[in-house]
Amino acid sequence: MPWVEPGLGEAMSRLSENQRTAVLVVHGFDWTPGEVAELLGVSAPTVRKHVERAMRKLRRKLGIE
Repeated sequence: MPWVEPGLGEAMSRLSENQRTAVLVVHGFDWTPGEVAELLGVSAPTVRKHVERAMRKLRRKLGIE
């Protein structure tokens, strides 16, 4: 099992449901924004915004800026 940042779970729990889903599916399962958009019922640009905002929040929370 790869090493996982200990604070990641808590940081992820602070994201909105759509942000959490978008980050997990895009980065964890390598889905495209278009595929995630279909899953969430939103546009691909919206998914990209969810990922961008979520990653910014995660980096800040984990001190990786």
